Amino acid sequence: MADKKLFMHTWPAEKICAKLKSDLTKGLTTPTARSRLAANGKNRFNFPVRPESKLRRYMKNCFHAFGLATILSSMSCLFLYNLDVEDDQKVVPEYCISGVVLLAAFLISGYLRYLQENNDHKVVGAFKDLMPMYCTVLRDGRKQIIRAEDVVLGDILMITYGERLAADVRIVYSNNLELNNVALTGISVPVVISLEVSHLDKWVARNVGFACSHVMKGHGMGIVIACGNDSEVGIMARLSMGPRPESRVRVHMKQVRLYTYIVGIIMLCGLFLTVSMKSKFEKMWIEFNVGVTVALVPLHLPVLVFFGLWRTKRKLLRMGCYVRNMEAASTLGKTTVICSSLIGTMTLKEWRVSEVYVDGELVSAEHVDKNDLSSSFEKLIQISVLCNDASISPGQRGVPKMLKTLYGSSFDKAVYKFGMGLISDIQQVRHSHELLTYQTYNNINQMHVTIHKKVHHNGSVKHLLLMRGHFSVVLNKCQTYIIDRQILPLDEIYRNNIKEEALNLVRAGRQCNVYAYKVLSQEELQLIAGLTFDFNMKNSEPFRKRLPEFSQSLHFLGLIAIYDPPLHNVNTAVEKCRSAGIKLVLFTRTDVNFSRAVAKTVGVIGTDHETIEDIALRLKIPQSQVKRSMITAAVIDMHNWHKKQHHQRWDTKQLLLTHPDVVFAEIAVEQRHMVVEVCQELGAVVTVIGSTVHDTSAIRQANIGVAEGASSEASQSCADIILVGSNFVTLVAAIEESRLLYENMKKAIAYSLSPLTAIILIHIAFVVLKIPFRLFLIVFLILDIFVSMIPALSLFYEPAEENLMRQKPKISDDYVLNKRLVFISFIQVGIIEASVVFIAYFVFMAYNGFLPRMLIGMGHAWYDDVNNDIVDSYGQEWTRFAREQLEYQVSTITLLTLIIMQTANLILIKTGRSCLLSHGFKNACLNIAVLYLVGFGILLAFLNIPKYLRISSVVCPSIFLYVLPSLILLIVLESARRYLLRLFPESWLERETYYG
Repeated sequence: MADKKLFMHTWPAEKICAKLKSDLTKGLTTPTARSRLAANGKNRFNFPVRPESKLRRYMKNCFHAFGLATILSSMSCLFLYNLDVEDDQKVVPEYCISGVVLLAAFLISGYLRYLQENNDHKVVGAFKDLMPMYCTVLRDGRKQIIRAEDVVLGDILMITYGERLAADVRIVYSNNLELNNVALTGISVPVVISLEVSHLDKWVARNVGFACSHVMKGHGMGIVIACGNDSEVGIMARLSMGPRPESRVRVHMKQVRLYTYIVGIIMLCGLFLTVSMKSKFEKMWIEFNVGVTVALVPLHLPVLVFFGLWRTKRKLLRMGCYVRNMEAASTLGKTTVICSSLIGTMTLKEWRVSEVYVDGELVSAEHVDKNDLSSSFEKLIQISVLCNDASISPGQRGVPKMLKTLYGSSFDKAVYKFGMGLISDIQQVRHSHELLTYQTYNNINQMHVTIHKKVHHNGSVKHLLLMRGHFSVVLNKCQTYIIDRQILPLDEIYRNNIKEEALNLVRAGRQCNVYAYKVLSQEELQLIAGLTFDFNMKNSEPFRKRLPEFSQSLHFLGLIAIYDPPLHNVNTAVEKCRSAGIKLVLFTRTDVNFSRAVAKTVGVIGTDHETIEDIALRLKIPQSQVKRSMITAAVIDMHNWHKKQHHQRWDTKQLLLTHPDVVFAEIAVEQRHMVVEVCQELGAVVTVIGSTVHDTSAIRQANIGVAEGASSEASQSCADIILVGSNFVTLVAAIEESRLLYENMKKAIAYSLSPLTAIILIHIAFVVLKIPFRLFLIVFLILDIFVSMIPALSLFYEPAEENLMRQKPKISDDYVLNKRLVFISFIQVGIIEASVVFIAYFVFMAYNGFLPRMLIGMGHAWYDDVNNDIVDSYGQEWTRFAREQLEYQVSTITLLTLIIMQTANLILIKTGRSCLLSHGFKNACLNIAVLYLVGFGILLAFLNIPKYLRISSVVCPSIFLYVLPSLILLIVLESARRYLLRLFPESWLERETYYG
């Protein structure tokens, strides 16, 4: 049944009416229409359920990842503050400040993740906007205006100028009807309707109108053969509504989900046990539990991720890439397959004349001299601008002639611009050759015909028939050719020579049209005048039908070839993709020969790769005799694939696995979607570049969907990234920037996680050894925000230390928190920093009278508020107030120690492998961050800070001399590790410690 519907446009109108139980004069009956509407549903696209509200999406992002632990910590801090208020003690705002800061972190993190989300439901609105609201149908023998969603199969749709079609229709009556499928294809080209069955493909046939198409001219009538999800645009919408692959950021969040669950369970259990104990240290243990949670939860991680994505988005925008989905800025660097459209993305889309065949020789357009043209050449140029639909767009007064914008098809514009350089006044030439009637170029008859009236100075009138079109069509209508003003008979030898020249140009990626003309006889002129109602109807149906009768015996004049130059540096960009392990797959609607030629021009088919056609041509053997092992590239004509879907998937999979270069020519909508799915089944991360509604399903299915700048609204709504300049080179540069983002993000995370080891060990020492050493909540937050987060942001400005486009995509090891990063942050750097913190603590406590052996086991006595007579190692008594002042100084000592170590760590972590001195210090933001850390440490040491911040000035700066040996050890170890990584690449050391 599906196949019958597919080719229903080839049936006679009477057969369609019989099949759909309709009538061309009366239409459907109202009961029949109602029953079909109830059985098949409304004429609209079946979209997903109504999207979630913004508030719901925001709250889901708030509780994502570390959100639960953060909000529990905030509630615990506010609970502690409430206990102080109820006890009528002197209220210290530490807990209130901590609770508010944690609550702000909870809300801000959720908002940042909310901003990173892509609003996929915008594509729903884009497709809905394509459909008209109302339409006119014929029912019960009279015209009725109904809602477009009530149209059913078999309805007779009345088509009028200015409307949009509500469904796919088989045109059964046309009065000079022209449609425009710009809403679907993104290309504004009028489609002249012809009632004749001309092709099996709906998009090539001229007797079909598609839903959402604009009626540009005339009026007509059609019978609905597909509506809703079964229409062509409905198929595109259905394929575009499928679930999207998860972004790289979301995958990374899932990787740490188990860790967040464990932290949340520990937090809840700790709070439950603490509250149930009912001891005098209940408040302290609650604070301790909150401190452990804050230590285990990197509050700054969402900010780091968002800032990295935001900065990369800004950089890509300056390059010409507008990032709609921020998470795509990270996923893009993971690309392993790029499925790109060919024309416009990898070429300039500025067609220009390349060669001209005239007077029996092929001339390069660059070598044409305006002052040395033969009469045949002049006549060819004159005919090329007359048999031409291109025109200068209005509103360009004062613009230089050669810079003016033209309107028309690519071929017409290229030839017109070429003629502008050789003819002083084209408008005068057109005015002197009055256009009487014409037939526009189409892909079915492949020729453009115009008839002109020329009045000479002596008053004589001459009528000319001009023709341009495909060489195989026009040459068959020619009987003579002109060389040096001589008219000679066109024999088969010369005809074949012209065809051979044209074929060679097509193989070189050119589009060729042959030009011919003849002077009409009086009998032919009278016939044409009758067919066009005395030339009052342009492009009329009777004229098109009778055209073969009087378009014979033409004079061949010449051939003009145009080409679309490749983008500047596109070959370099293609080579970058190869060295980066990215496979290129081309999608195009053009024919096989042209696609193969352009793919070679832009470098997608390399110079050392050959298709089956190339090998057969080189060896001069039939394609059936070419060995499969010799084929290194493939250009597939998807239009001739009439296999079942699962067979197509299998063949596509084999092609992708076998050939490094694959071009899919004349590919359909479902086939684009299928190729992307097959690539993903093979484990690829796919980036798709498209511009039309045809591409929306593939863009939507891809891991990263990219729409060209001048593309349809539906494709842009599906896309993650919009290429403003439609430039493939820009996309390759964006992939490199995305890879740099990933490298710098790991550096920033490695830096910011390093102090956590010291904090965790402080808590363990407090519980196990009962050492009176703990950090206050406010100190945790100061460390997390001002020491870990803010300097880490500067690492996103770090330039690449090596050529990232010479590395293979990290697919199997795509972990932002891999075991090597954890080893460096928590084990190597973290333990060194933790040891320095404990050394500084014990030295400072000994300086104040508490030797290390005395501190072990003193935890509970130290924090007892009623104990005011603790004796130190030298017999001095310490009250609770004095001990609190000492705790504040310990907090300052700990912060300053970590600031010193993190300053060195920030400088060292600039590179993962390269020598620090050779890499340089060009990152001004990081240099400022180093000065910031130094200045922040000085402020903490000497300024009088409010007591509720639990920090106090330090009067023993000599303690920091004990930090120096560990600082030197950190520098030596990290420098030695980088040196060995460079000396022994791919060694066990790299596998275990290199997190880049």
